[in-house]
Amino acid sequence: MWYRVLIVSLLLFAAGFGAHEVMHLLLIYAVGSQGEIIARPWHLYFLDVSIWSVHAQPVQQLDVVRQSIVNFFGPFLTAVPFAVLLIYVREPIALAALVANVVILVFYAVIELLYVLMGAVWQADAPLLVTPEFNYGVPLAVIGLTALTAGLISAFGGRRIPV
Repeated sequence: MWYRVLIVSLLLFAAGFGAHEVMHLLLIYAVGSQGEIIARPWHLYFLDVSIWSVHAQPVQQLDVVRQSIVNFFGPFLTAVPFAVLLIYVREPIALAALVANVVILVFYAVIELLYVLMGAVWQADAPLLVTPEFNYGVPLAVIGLTALTAGLISAFGGRRIPV
């Protein structure tokens, strides 16, 4: 069971990640600016390797309030449909994958807001928040823990969720 949770979680992560970047772009326009989605290499902090990432960004820099709205509500609003599905989904594999992805999207909402506030409001530097290891490592850890938990529950005779 654990490997199915892993696969479904990773597939939902890809969809959620893309949707959250599109939501950033929609919010950039909603706050009165223009933006674009770009694919760019993202250099790892601990290894001399780059990975590709997708990112929505405004054409002109936004003020702190508008950037905070874009950064927080992009992933948060993307989490809402996933969270609503939690009400209706009873299949344990899909439920576990949805829970993991709601947690991941809320994680992104918090760290993306923190990054703006730390830099612009509190004048603090938080380089960890913008490393690919952190931005992808925490979600992968959430997915891994979810798969492990689902596997353990299944191995010890966990029951299906009642309808």
